[in-house]
Amino acid sequence: MKLENAKSTRKCCVMCGQEREIKKSREGHPPTIPNQNKGVCTDCDVKVWVYYKTGLQIKWCKGCKNFRMWATFGAHGHGVKSKCVPCRERQRENYKNRKEMAGEKYKKQKQKQIAMMNVKDGEC
Repeated sequence: MKLENAKSTRKCCVMCGQEREIKKSREGHPPTIPNQNKGVCTDCDVKVWVYYKTGLQIKWCKGCKNFRMWATFGAHGHGVKSKCVPCRERQRENYKNRKEMAGEKYKKQKQKQIAMMNVKDGEC
């Protein structure tokens, strides 16, 4: 017995047209369509696609969640990149900022601990 209101767990990939499971992001087989992939299956999101009329090469960027020109992924010699150069630069900057903020927070905590120890020892 199938429920009328049950949400479909299968969807066709917007690139290859194959019917795939809709799942949360996960690696492995069989190919699925992760919720954050806008209808692109895990087989198609790693491939470089060539538009036959113009020869334009495009690839799915897992950072901006969009198809970008293959050239925007930078040097192609060291494995297949999953994010375009602007997304990798943005990620690098965000990581750097998080590390700096964590370092400042750690320094403040240490200063607070030292101040607490001085108060316990009777110093001001």
